[in-house]
Amino acid sequence: MFSGVRKVNSRRHAVSSVGGEKIARAFAAAVALTLFMAPGSATAVTLLADVELDFFDSGAGPLAGPYGGDVLGSGFPIPLADTSNARDGNVSTFVSLPTGSFLTLGFSGGFVFDGPGDDLFVTETGAVDEMANVFVSTDGVSFTLLGTAGAGGTDTFDLGAIGFLDPVTAVKVVGLDLGGGSPGYDLALVEGLEGSVMMVPAPGTLPLILAAFAGFGVLRYRCRRSA
Repeated sequence: MFSGVRKVNSRRHAVSSVGGEKIARAFAAAVALTLFMAPGSATAVTLLADVELDFFDSGAGPLAGPYGGDVLGSGFPIPLADTSNARDGNVSTFVSLPTGSFLTLGFSGGFVFDGPGDDLFVTETGAVDEMANVFVSTDGVSFTLLGTAGAGGTDTFDLGAIGFLDPVTAVKVVGLDLGGGSPGYDLALVEGLEGSVMMVPAPGTLPLILAAFAGFGVLRYRCRRSA
């Protein structure tokens, strides 16, 4: 008689334990989701294309490439030892890309993803409307034409406009003319948005997230002890 009662009570404890653990899991998940999706928690980090992946000199310019200069310092066009003028984040320094010459850059800090609005920004030094085609790639081998830069200053591009949804690891800029005092497209820098569709914890919410999971651990332990 009493053994039956003990079995019923044991089953009730088991059910209570399972139910308590499910509630604890749901609570922790709800808190974490709320914090991760808090207003203003969507963010995008601006990445500078600071790695040279490839450079090709077509020979169409007045000097052997790479050449370019600094509008605030050394003048132009001058021979350059490397392509760092297009990778230093400085809008006054540049590498000129005459017809057929190209520079392929990568991002040491991550990848660029499609998100709301524009994702890639290509800046030319000066206001002369020299032209260049901009290509993007995931593997650095196969490239897709994203668009043409040539408005002077910064041209902006939306990966979604061409349906490019893969992460971008490489950007190739190909000169299309011999315009300007330093003939060719004067590439100053390439930037992109990393994680523009990724959600991250809102500022100051990490301690709350940790507390939620700590609470989940305590509730789970108590449920098991009561089983």
